[in-house]
Amino acid sequence: MNKNVSVSPAQRTLQQAWNAYNAGRYADAHKLALTAKRSGGSMPDACYMESLAVAALGRNAEAKQLTETSLKRYPGHPGLLGLLGSLEISLENYATGAALVEKSLKLQPNASHLWGMLGTAYYLSGDYYGARLAGEKAVALTPNDPIAVGNYASSLRESGSSVEAIPVFRRACALDPLHRINRSNMLFALLYDEQIGADELRREATDWAETLRRTPIAAGAPLQPSSGERIRIGILSNDLRRHACAYFLIPLIANIDRTHFEVHLFSLSGVNDQVTMKIRMYAEGFHDVSKMSEADVVKAVRAQNCDVMVDLGGYTGASPLQYMVHRLAPKQLTWLGYPSTTGMKEIEYRITDWTGDPAGYDGNYNEQLLRAPVFAAYHPIVTSPLQIYERKYRVQQTPALQNGYITFGSCNHIAKLGPKTMRLWSAVLKRCPDARLLVEAAGCERESVRDMLRERMEQYGIDTSRVEMIPRDSSMQYLTYNRIDIVLDTAPVTGGTTTCDGIWMGVPIVTFSGNTFHQRVSAPFMQAAGLGELICETEEQYVDMACALASDAEQLNAIRMSQRQRAEQSDMFDAPRFTAWFEDQVIEMCKEYKPLTQPRESRREGVFFGGQWYPVEDLVMSVAAHMHLREYVPLQNVLENLTSTWYRHWMVAFGLAEIKYNNFQQEEAIELLVEAIGMRPYSLPLYRKLALWLDEQGLDKSALAQLLDDQFGLSLEMLESSPPPTAFEILGIELQTTGSDANTSAEEVAA
Repeated sequence: MNKNVSVSPAQRTLQQAWNAYNAGRYADAHKLALTAKRSGGSMPDACYMESLAVAALGRNAEAKQLTETSLKRYPGHPGLLGLLGSLEISLENYATGAALVEKSLKLQPNASHLWGMLGTAYYLSGDYYGARLAGEKAVALTPNDPIAVGNYASSLRESGSSVEAIPVFRRACALDPLHRINRSNMLFALLYDEQIGADELRREATDWAETLRRTPIAAGAPLQPSSGERIRIGILSNDLRRHACAYFLIPLIANIDRTHFEVHLFSLSGVNDQVTMKIRMYAEGFHDVSKMSEADVVKAVRAQNCDVMVDLGGYTGASPLQYMVHRLAPKQLTWLGYPSTTGMKEIEYRITDWTGDPAGYDGNYNEQLLRAPVFAAYHPIVTSPLQIYERKYRVQQTPALQNGYITFGSCNHIAKLGPKTMRLWSAVLKRCPDARLLVEAAGCERESVRDMLRERMEQYGIDTSRVEMIPRDSSMQYLTYNRIDIVLDTAPVTGGTTTCDGIWMGVPIVTFSGNTFHQRVSAPFMQAAGLGELICETEEQYVDMACALASDAEQLNAIRMSQRQRAEQSDMFDAPRFTAWFEDQVIEMCKEYKPLTQPRESRREGVFFGGQWYPVEDLVMSVAAHMHLREYVPLQNVLENLTSTWYRHWMVAFGLAEIKYNNFQQEEAIELLVEAIGMRPYSLPLYRKLALWLDEQGLDKSALAQLLDDQFGLSLEMLESSPPPTAFEILGIELQTTGSDANTSAEEVAA
């Protein structure tokens, strides 16, 4: 016999609120939740629905405050605990959020969405093993949820099980064939399978590009070229922040000649960190489109009338390609962010070079290949550009000379530590029984992650008692290389930025070069830096090369102490040359609809910063004037801007030496002046300045005397008979003034 169940009006209203919420009518759900609260007295579920609806409306700060207030009244409510945890995670408070979600899951262990949220918190905080376990739980509870399956696949990839992640990504894509992030992540995961070649990568990318193309979208007004004489370059990216792309993007956009071009940046990420602020200074326009719908992004970007649009992400993260398939500019190209083809006919060009994509590789791509001297120019990024001159970033002797054993090392992401990498490392360590291995990676601060890596290494015969694992620490990004004698590159996906970091710090790198670009990313930089013989084409050659380097610590040290200088003088660091090449390509591709009205004059080098273009010769004059007037704060600002063009230059070292000498850091100042002389060895005024400082500090000048005799056949006495040089004389600038007018002229120049 059925009993009639009495349902209060407040409960009926709350059920209506849930129905509205599940239908996506969040404003209605919010109103109904408030009604239920007013009529129902003590109803924790009504408070939960109110907070949930407010969060769904995008008012996270308000939702968090409401949830915290409700939890004080109902401290054990599982929904409120889970919601507050989710909100904390969305605010990037991962540890706080994860603890709350874990507490909620103890009360409702079958809440699959919370397992997914917990996995996200672990993933974003670098605990890939924890993310993997949480992802397994979420998928077990909701096996047909494409988001849960896709997140689990991502955690597999990021924890180093990249090959195992591919079928899971395929399953997620089958559940929702139009899910953007899952499909992009799958295309990226394919790069980690050494059995998948260029043909399959191109087929997969082309298939997804065709799917994206069929997605209807109201694109707005027809494309129009920019008005005025200058060509407008647009760059669309999810990575205009502290990200590997910044090491290559800043040197390009800072050097683009603003007499003929302008730069507009479009950010798909809401992150606005210190690097974002720096990047913004080098562009005429910065447009945050991260909160817009797909159609609105297309309209907003098109409205800027860019002549060329650059994809800086490819199939990674919030892919720019899902917008560029609808064509955002008359000409579109891909660069830097993704080491394979986009598969899109709407992307006409791809920037590469002859080492990364040798002759015969054109068939790997839908795009036309534009081959630069090196596909990107690299500048190291530290807190301030001028810190690259600090003592701690100088190349040190190879540690084996002190340790008595070789330390191989890797500073790459765990995702790259897959089967091929393990095979190579295992073979090297077996051949070098006294050597050690240092692995630096995000997540290694957790014992669970270290245990996972140890287990994987042991499966490949690596003695983990010889392996040290350390967490990634941004303050140690370059300094960790001081502990490494030889970098063992990863495969099939090689290092990129980490390869450049290692080269800059003087550490030789042994790399495996395969038959697709993603297997050759290290090679162009190594070739430019004079390390071509360390680029290996077989696994046997890789092992032989690593062991040969390890057999002679003195020779290893000789390579190390000369490597940075060779690299700095190469195309790898030559941002002005790469930028000039890039400008020529842009002019050529735009000539049909944006022809130059007059022949282009010789390119003037300079830096764009804070909305203004500064020719290099003006900056040099400004340096001299600020030195002459002892204006060291503005001098430092000018030197920072110059570093964007002249990554490492004798004049910047000299300017820094002046600043430090006058700030009572004489020892460091003299070291910097010696460094400037090393970069400009035939400048007698620099030697005269050094002699003056050595005198003032009461230091021995015999080494200087010997150097003068060897270099010029000149005695120290003869050098010191000349008057101390002015900053203008050292910089080779002649002022057409005499007497008291010199200061007036210097003040005018500084202004």
